Amino acid sequence: KGIEEGIRVLVDPQYQDPSRRQEQEQKLWEITQEFFDFTEFSRRVLASHWKKFTPPQRKEFAKLTSELLGKLNMRKLQTRYNGEKVFYINQKIISKSKALVEINVLWKNLEVPVTLRMKKNHGKWKVYDVTALGVSSVGNYRAQLNQIMQKKSPEEVIEIFKEKIREKEKKIEIEEKT
Repeated sequence: KGIEEGIRVLVDPQYQDPSRRQEQEQKLWEITQEFFDFTEFSRRVLASHWKKFTPPQRKEFAKLTSELLGKLNMRKLQTRYNGEKVFYINQKIISKSKALVEINVLWKNLEVPVTLRMKKNHGKWKVYDVTALGVSSVGNYRAQLNQIMQKKSPEEVIEIFKEKIREKEKKIEIEEKT
């Protein structure tokens, strides 16, 4: 449902005017927050290191993760979406609280297999991991963060994420000006 809503916003003619790009971005972000569980994603990325973070640090880490993965990538999606099609292949209920949704994304005449791992929380199904071409976003970030967490404290990891966000924001600003 979230993917379909997002595509509707991406192709909506009212947002083709560049002055409404920020409004479109906000709408896409709201949809993303509805169907993606950034806290669960963050918990799985940190794995055993999650225990090293205090509850406020966990909350901040999840917020920063959502900004880094979600909000900042909205702009890429806005500028790069080119009518790609999404085909639903299969849905598997693994348990009362876990499911897999398999889709194919038709991108440049290639079908890219994508698996969405979902968890039911408070009666709502939300995505916590996306695997494309066999590469899991949780696994990818976990491998990177595991190395960092060997040498850095939770406070330092949070600062690294804040710096990454600042770098991405600057890069986006530069790209938008050119």
